[in-house]
Amino acid sequence: MSDARENPDNQPWNGPRWATSRHNFDPAIAVPPRPVELHDLTLRDGEESADLAFTTADKVAIAEALARLGIKRTEIFLTVPGWQEVIREIMRRDLGMDFWVTWQQGRVETALELGVRHVMVWYLIGDELQQHVLKTSREAQLEKVLQEVRAARAAGCTVNFFMPDTTRADLEHITLAAKAAEAEGAEYITVVDSQGIARPAAIKFLVSHLKQQTGLKVEVHCHNDFGLAVANVLGGYEGGADVLQVSINGIGYRAGNASMESVAAALKMIYGAETGLQLDRLPEVCGLVERISGLPIDYYKPIVGRGAFRYEQWRAITEFTEANERRFAFPFEPEVVGRTAELVIGKWSDSGAVVQKLAEYGLKATPEQVGRILTRSQRAGAARHRPLEDGEFLVIAEQEGVTDAEP
Repeated sequence: MSDARENPDNQPWNGPRWATSRHNFDPAIAVPPRPVELHDLTLRDGEESADLAFTTADKVAIAEALARLGIKRTEIFLTVPGWQEVIREIMRRDLGMDFWVTWQQGRVETALELGVRHVMVWYLIGDELQQHVLKTSREAQLEKVLQEVRAARAAGCTVNFFMPDTTRADLEHITLAAKAAEAEGAEYITVVDSQGIARPAAIKFLVSHLKQQTGLKVEVHCHNDFGLAVANVLGGYEGGADVLQVSINGIGYRAGNASMESVAAALKMIYGAETGLQLDRLPEVCGLVERISGLPIDYYKPIVGRGAFRYEQWRAITEFTEANERRFAFPFEPEVVGRTAELVIGKWSDSGAVVQKLAEYGLKATPEQVGRILTRSQRAGAARHRPLEDGEFLVIAEQEGVTDAEP
């Protein structure tokens, strides 16, 4: 039996511009790669953030950017003022995306008139939710929601049976509800970690269970209250999920949702899975949502954070590049996601960083000069509690007598 770890012709961890861990693909734990859809939550759960409100123009601009990125599914709530105009404007543009709304009688009828044919029917499955918030029995609430599934199917809609608080419900209840929804014509079911309280293994287990027990397509929707949303969504993929619900910049209720940018990149480079997204467009879309929402992208945020590709040391990057193995200098080459490596000079820099920064300005120095420039730059960076601005670095370099490089 061939072993992927020893077969040079079968090394999915060695991509054209990345080199991830071979252990991801060890036969003991490997997940056979398969295409998976990403469902955008930016315009729905994203707007549930307590600190933003999108206008119609905002939502249209984001929807258009999502379409350029390659997203094929997005949704909105029918509760935020102006939702009719949002649907009208997005549907009129024919962006090639399925447009999902929540089934809400008294409003969904207008959405159907505007051409929507994909709906989320919500079943709040948690016993405590049913007892203390809805103040109804399990049987009565399930029957009410199944009536909505039947009505949606009668209207010609594709139905996603969306189950808030899935991860607090018992397995028997989850299975019963899923099978009942399937019997009434639902095609999708969503495992919802409403409070972000599950482990990746738990999400994987629930997805796998539903795939075994039903013929439904399974989706996952995970919140980030313990910082596990991306890992949990990927756990859902490992369990066989057909659709992963994500949002740009991870925006959403409370601590937010799984970040689309992290999930998409991980699927491509760690799992070898195709999503259909143009990863090099992620900075464009994430930047747009940052500007519109007014919610800043974290400095350390993977993929799109300012610090994600900033370096103080450069020697290894130079050596790998000269050996035609540049991808080993990074988790993945920044250009894959539309970024570039950015060199700054400071307290942790090496001589390679000095040489590279000088080269960026068409300058060269002797090894002795490089050593003195490095020492002075390290001390200056430590004293300033930050890396040097290029101008500050160039002052030091000029004082040490650097010269123009040969043309």
